[in-house]
Amino acid sequence: MKYSMESREKNKNIPYTGFGLVFGTAIGAAFALAINQPIYWAGIGTGLGLVLGAIIDSFKKKNQKT
Repeated sequence: MKYSMESREKNKNIPYTGFGLVFGTAIGAAFALAINQPIYWAGIGTGLGLVLGAIIDSFKKKNQKT
């Protein structure tokens, strides 16, 4: 199966929102375990990762259009 150059270019865009969710959850859970606190810190990390990933995605899209 061959892919056109256009489809390859679309696949180069990295969804930073997804990375933010994954790494935010992991860092939040690790932080909670490290300081012996309840696991709700993983939820806080997830929220922060989602927000930061969305911000990075919006800046990337603005820079690609110009």
